[in-house]
Amino acid sequence: METERRVNKLEKILFGFDEEFNLPEIDVEELKKEYADRFEFITVWNEEVPSDVSIEDAVAFIGGPSAKLLRAMPSLRWLQLPSAGANQMAQHPDLARDVTLTNASGVFGVLGAEHTMALLLALTREIPLYVKQTERRIWNSGNQCLQIDGSTVAIIGYGDIGSEIAHRLKAFGAQILAVKRTAGKVPEDADEVFTMDDLNKVLAASDFVINVLPLTKETEHVFNNKSFESMKNGAIFINVGRGGTVDERALIHALSSGEIGGAGLDVTENEPLPENNQLWDLPNLLITSHSLGVGPGKYSKRASLIKRNIDKFSKNKPLENIVNRNLGY
Repeated sequence: METERRVNKLEKILFGFDEEFNLPEIDVEELKKEYADRFEFITVWNEEVPSDVSIEDAVAFIGGPSAKLLRAMPSLRWLQLPSAGANQMAQHPDLARDVTLTNASGVFGVLGAEHTMALLLALTREIPLYVKQTERRIWNSGNQCLQIDGSTVAIIGYGDIGSEIAHRLKAFGAQILAVKRTAGKVPEDADEVFTMDDLNKVLAASDFVINVLPLTKETEHVFNNKSFESMKNGAIFINVGRGGTVDERALIHALSSGEIGGAGLDVTENEPLPENNQLWDLPNLLITSHSLGVGPGKYSKRASLIKRNIDKFSKNKPLENIVNRNLGY
């Protein structure tokens, strides 16, 4: 009877796993042992809740739950997202306002920076042209290469990924203009810092523009016709933030008309990008299918973050990476 009473007091934490996000079984088993007197851990694969499991009393969910799952967890107090982006959950109507929302910011900084550098170098050295020539066995030199050394690079959204990008670009000899929600002190590796009010001024001064913004009401379509018109003729635009921050019709026009020299997109407004979308047909555009987070580094970092937050949750301490649900990040 004593054992039964103790088990009934365990709080439920659900892992929402799928092919993209999961933890090794050994990690889950270690957590079960470590918190055997505090939590009951339940694993849900691909939204399929075991028939013999009730989740009405779940107090925490680690993963990206559907609206249906959210509605089935009225006792939820904490939601840990596996992604850095939180816009899809910050204002979710089925997520109670008193639920603490945390994201995986800090997990993708290095991967994001390396992916951005790959896009930037590919476009400056005309790599897409050479890939196409290789497929057709054509031996020609490009004539529109650019140079990062001595250039001015705007990083719009200077968080974890943005600061890691800047760190690498400084080694290439670039001048870094950081754009943040609030300016304040000039961040490490940046040369100047601006707010979004100065966006078009910064765009006009930059040879390369890197968008790392989250998607919020304020940033939706912040890159529009006016933004692209403000950019230098021939400037390169990189979007590794969120697809919805860019008006794609304005981007298509800017690329087609030659207003800007080229673009690298890891994200688009609709994903997967529909086959009939004009973006696929633009020769000065490189698309990498939301692959910024692909790589070995994220798994161990994300697992460590989750373990730290479970420990803090067990001790009623402030969690890491709490999302401001009004701001969306």
